Amino acid sequence: MREIEEVRASLPGESELILVDDGSRDGSWDRIRELSANRPWLRGLRFLGNQGQTAAMAAGIERARGELIAFMDADLQNDPHDLPGMLATILDGRADVVCGWRARRKDRTFSRVVPSLVANFLITHALGLRLHDVGCTLKVFRRVYLENVELYGEMHRFIPAYCAAQGGRIAEVEVNHRPRLHGESKYGLSRVYKVLIDLLTVKMLNTYGSKPAYFFGKLGFLFFGLGTAAFLLVAWRALFRSHPESTPMIFFMLLMYVASLVCVTSGLLAEINIRVLHRVGGKRTYRVIDEVGTPGPACDEPRAR
Repeated sequence: MREIEEVRASLPGESELILVDDGSRDGSWDRIRELSANRPWLRGLRFLGNQGQTAAMAAGIERARGELIAFMDADLQNDPHDLPGMLATILDGRADVVCGWRARRKDRTFSRVVPSLVANFLITHALGLRLHDVGCTLKVFRRVYLENVELYGEMHRFIPAYCAAQGGRIAEVEVNHRPRLHGESKYGLSRVYKVLIDLLTVKMLNTYGSKPAYFFGKLGFLFFGLGTAAFLLVAWRALFRSHPESTPMIFFMLLMYVASLVCVTSGLLAEINIRVLHRVGGKRTYRVIDEVGTPGPACDEPRAR
């Protein structure tokens, strides 16, 4: 907190700090309540249970009131003194999003760095992002690029991709990275498959988010083409070779036609239902059960008195 107060004093304009307690059981919430008692610029949110980093960032975005929003891990590995330079990059008009780059990481090589390298390679090449470190939490955004971003699952690492899809200019600056002194990281090789699933979702939403019928239409035409090729082969062998077609090719033909129909209809309806669930239905991936500091939007549960 001492470093946060030092950095805050050097920032231009007014600023606030939102601390999200992701369902911890180690007394963190008591400490947040204590810190917020005499700091009107500090607010705290407490989740009912552990919901993950994406949900915590979504809650912070929803309750933040500033025009610029910065994210930072609470494990002391990010250096708050990097924030003024990152903010200046946006305030000078050079970028809309500034991402931190942990060029000299202090993590254990195999359990943390290797999965990060794999995720960075997959995300940057699939989404066309020119970033060295998509996994660094230390980032600063113009608020306007975050307001319509729907975050769930493990989507927090893809926020720059969402901003780029909206026309945001992205910059990357090298930041200080400190050794982890307390606790154990929950990230590792087991998260790679989640990155692959989320990457497919983000690629779909970024490329076909406003026209999902095009994506499903391409798959539908592909299956329809395969079915038609199978049909022509069956017809040619039956009419010109006097050779009745075997059951497998007929089955393949029918399967491709059915897959084409299912892809164009069921797939599109499923995508529309997901959008309705998260945009119109107002479904959240977290529940806030307590809040301290200057009141923002109402909590999901009554606050303790």
